[in-house]
Amino acid sequence: MRKLHLSMAVGVFAIAFTMLNACTKTQTEPTVPNVGVNDPSQQNPDPNGNNNEAATLNYSKKTTAVMLEFTSTGCPGCGGWGKPTFKSITEANATDVTPIAVHIKYGDPMITNESNALGANRHGQYYTPQIWVNDVNGIVLQGGINASASIQKINDEIQTSIAMEQPALSAKVEKDGNMLKVTYGTKFIDVMASGEYALSCYLMEDGLEYYQTSSASNPTIHNHVIRTSADGAFGKTFTSTDLTDSEMKRVHTFDISAYNSDNVYVAVILWKKDGERFMPVNGFSVK
Repeated sequence: MRKLHLSMAVGVFAIAFTMLNACTKTQTEPTVPNVGVNDPSQQNPDPNGNNNEAATLNYSKKTTAVMLEFTSTGCPGCGGWGKPTFKSITEANATDVTPIAVHIKYGDPMITNESNALGANRHGQYYTPQIWVNDVNGIVLQGGINASASIQKINDEIQTSIAMEQPALSAKVEKDGNMLKVTYGTKFIDVMASGEYALSCYLMEDGLEYYQTSSASNPTIHNHVIRTSADGAFGKTFTSTDLTDSEMKRVHTFDISAYNSDNVYVAVILWKKDGERFMPVNGFSVK
């Protein structure tokens, strides 16, 4: 796996250190994530009532790490360090991560119910920028962000995650005009389905232009942004008794008329419920 150069990390350390205080204030956030659908019209937008006609899925047993960037357009540290670091790590590990940019705080124009719920699902401090790999915060704080240590920790967590055998994920998209029908699912192949799980399906969008505080150029292009979801931030929960032939499969149709249809895609995340929190298990994306 290609690693990010240490020179890049050291070069941005001074920026991150000076900007961190503007972004690391702990805020009181909900302890129980909001699992409601961001757009009520997305609950059953298929005018032909075809939501139960599921396509056959071919499952990939490859595990990818779910990499969550907790960010805001109004956060100086996000523009100066978090966003370019997230971009670089995503590109260097393109086949090993499912990247999700979680926009929260400071009146960010890309905030959704889903992003707020994912932000509240964290444990520990709620500062930005943060880059999590599954349920581990990869940011190392030593008076400010220790850039090189953080990048090393994030890359190590990615390698740990992809080495684990997890339930398989798959999705198939069918576009018809402004409607995007998605069949998505998980299959427990050679792994046990003990406990309570949740399967989420997000409509994602790349290429969004917005101002970003402390960015090297503006307007800044924002990628991997959550626009809406099939059944709320974490989807519907299920247990092993809900599986059919070790599989959980669902269908949803998104109305994409409000988005750039050339830049939208679908991300599917499998979560495992732990008390009131949801821990990422595996990720999958498809255009």
